[in-house]
This record gives sequence, C-alpha cells and structure tokens, in this order.
Amino acid sequence: MRKLIYGIAFFGMLTSCNDGTIKTTVENEQLQVINPVEDPNLFVGKYKSKAMVLGVFHFDNPNLDSYKPKFPFNILEDKRQAELDTLLSKIAEYNPTKILLEWPRIKMDSITNERYQNYLGGSFDITDKANEVYQIGFKLAKKLGHNKVYCSDASADWFGVELDWDNYNEDAYLKSRGQFEKSNRYDYESFYELGDSIKSVQTLTEHLYFTNRPKNRLKDHQVYLTENVLEGAGDNYLGADGVARWYRRNLRIFSNAYDLTDFDNEERLLLIYGSGHVWQLRQFFNDSPDFDYVEPNDYLVE
Repeated sequence: MRKLIYGIAFFGMLTSCNDGTIKTTVENEQLQVINPVEDPNLFVGKYKSKAMVLGVFHFDNPNLDSYKPKFPFNILEDKRQAELDTLLSKIAEYNPTKILLEWPRIKMDSITNERYQNYLGGSFDITDKANEVYQIGFKLAKKLGHNKVYCSDASADWFGVELDWDNYNEDAYLKSRGQFEKSNRYDYESFYELGDSIKSVQTLTEHLYFTNRPKNRLKDHQVYLTENVLEGAGDNYLGADGVARWYRRNLRIFSNAYDLTDFDNEERLLLIYGSGHVWQLRQFFNDSPDFDYVEPNDYLVE
C-alpha cells in the first residue's frame, strides 16, 4: 500500500511538472505573440537609405584646427585638377542622390544654392575657388545632374566654464592639476604631421584613401578621449565639456542628414566633411536603423 501511495504521489508530481512545463511553454509562446518588441527588425525602416561620409582635408584651410598645415597643396594646379577628375569619377560610381556639404544649413543653404545655380548657368566661376565645397561638391553635383546641393553643418555654442582665454595657459593648468603627463602620453602631433606631409607627394585619391581608412579615423577620434577629455577633470571639466561640444555639433549634422533623407525612397547620401568628423558621423549612421553605411574606400581603391 505504501508503495502504491508513493507511486501515486510521484505520478502526481510528474504530472504537475509536465503541466508546469506546458504552461510555461504556452506562456512563452503567448509572450512572443503579444510582445513584438522581441523582433530585432521591429525598428528597421521599410527602406534603408545609404550614407557615405567622405573625409577630406580642407583645400583652402582656414587654420581653425589645433594642427596648422605645414606642407603646400594647391587643388587649382593642372596636375591636381586632373587628379580631382579621377576622384570625382570614382565617387560618382556610388551615385549619391543628395550631396551634403560642410557649410551651415541655416545661414548658407540658400546662398550656396544660388551660387550653384549660377555655376550651372555659367555665371559663377569656381576656377579660382579652392574650397572643397566648390571643387568636389559643386563639380560632382553637376557631373551627376543634380539640381540642388545641401548645406548640413551646424555650430554648437560653448556651454562650459568661462575663462580669461587670452591669458589661459593650458600646459601650466594641466601641470598644476597633475594631469600634464597623462594627457601627453600619445604623440598625435606626429600623426597629424604625417598626414599633412604625404598629401604633397600622393595623388588626391591616394591621399583620401589613406585619410578614410577606419583605423586612421579612429586614431584621430581617440585624441578626444585621451588628451582632450582629461583637461580640468575634477575641477572645471573644461576638456569634457569641449568634447561634448564636438559631439553636439556632429549630432546636429546627423540630425540635418536625417531630416534631409526621404525614407520613402532608397536614398544615397554623400557627406563631404573634414576628416575629423568621420568617426562620429560614421558611428551615428551605423547605429541608426534607417541607414546602411558605405565606406568611401570601397570606391577609392585604385
């Protein structure tokens, strides 16, 4: 009798376990039905647009960056114009539907497009204008038959500590905070000088291929996360706020690109920007569910 009772009890436990397993399975199936957020494709648009950021050095450099170019480059020379034609032919194979330029959207878009229309009509001469907006942007847009270009840059106001900037000594401040050695562990200046020097001996396409290598763009980005971000840590956070300002500007650029994209069509954006912008913009496009990022070097390879 005892064995019979134990057997009945065990059977009951087994049945109970089976019922629990079945119940859990049913609940999981119901969860999958009522919780579509589990679908990894839920937030992916019907049509994904493509985006490419062509990182360039400034042909007509305004010397606003910390590194000041030391080696000459004249895009208006006949030799460089021939190299430019080669570059434009390569980028044209990407067949962008919109070309986005590094000029302020709010202040310059209408002015730039008036100039572009005059350029198409032959009344605006760019043979003496070295800026890459004209030499790459205008010429490529005309080559592809575009009737409009798009200014997509945006500034980001300073929101950090206010200092007597005329008398501020960065090295002295870093030393006073014990941050100087740590912030100078990496020799970014040599990296910048290398890129500056080889542009004078490479063809334009060769140099932009070097510039747009992801590993080189990462190096350029890492200065913000080593040297720059440290300044003022634990005090006024001057460095961190400066990096935040840079992120803010690039996010504004990305927001303009997003706004200008018609997601009902499979657009192919081309952004022509200073190479320092590439890593962050590339990351934003890669992380977005609405874009497939295209590496410019897929088209620049010789």
